[in-house]
Amino acid sequence: MTIASIETEYISSKELKELHGFTDPMIKKFLGECDKTEKNPKSKSTTLLKLYRIDRVNEVLADPSFIEWQSKKQSSTAKRKQSVVNVEAVQNIEVVPPAKATTVEPVVKVDAFDFEHKLSLLQTADWVDFQWEHFREEDVDKFSEEQQLHAVMTVKKMLAASYWFEPQDFFKAFSQYGKGSKDSTDITNEYKSSILEDGWKGIPLVSLMIRDREDPTKIMLDSGHHRWNALKELVEAGSFPSDFKIPVFDLKKLRPIVRDQYNPSLEFALRYAIAGGTLGHDFALRVIAKNWFTRLCTGVDCSY
Repeated sequence: MTIASIETEYISSKELKELHGFTDPMIKKFLGECDKTEKNPKSKSTTLLKLYRIDRVNEVLADPSFIEWQSKKQSSTAKRKQSVVNVEAVQNIEVVPPAKATTVEPVVKVDAFDFEHKLSLLQTADWVDFQWEHFREEDVDKFSEEQQLHAVMTVKKMLAASYWFEPQDFFKAFSQYGKGSKDSTDITNEYKSSILEDGWKGIPLVSLMIRDREDPTKIMLDSGHHRWNALKELVEAGSFPSDFKIPVFDLKKLRPIVRDQYNPSLEFALRYAIAGGTLGHDFALRVIAKNWFTRLCTGVDCSY
């Protein structure tokens, strides 16, 4: 998956590691020397940031050699994790006398989405034709042309960097935290009608890609309660076209898309959500819910 073009046109070595799995040796092998350095405005350290041009990075991300290396790296990581589990299981074995034969209940296998191996297959933008009209913002005059363009481009970049799920995989992979409101039924029906008539014409659903504490086989969605209900009802009714896909955007990929242009409250929430574990995730949800995600991200109050 390539990186959407951004105004700065550069990405740091730290972001290459966090977002795309680069290591220092692989940065040196595939990208060589950095294109420029600059002081980190968010750190007192004298160490300069190493920055690489987005166009060069995109070429590497599409390079078959890099894709093969990345695939092997992910596979190796999965095997190491399994090895640790197996070792711990062996160390904790207790020798017990033979027990009387009993009836063994069959183990029910959970039909869960394989995040480890299947996410990379979904990083293809199926639809990115987002326009200003797709925002549900009535007072257009209060936004300049520049603000409107920024909001639309932000959503387009998010859609281009989203994971696009088929409905059956989407409901295996995600759970929804929202509880709705007294107007939930009407809003859900509105979304259902719009999806059936126009397809997906809104911002992607968003997630911090954190496991659901009540069902660890699934990831929590952090927005879109009404759209979740609309999608679920359409699936249950068998109303989706066979090629319909649902975009989900990993919020941790937001920084290289919009950099410092979005609301500081969202930057604060993301920082704690990514580094703060369970408490950080809960805090991020409160910030996002209080300030409305779409406004924090795009500067526009409401979105489809």
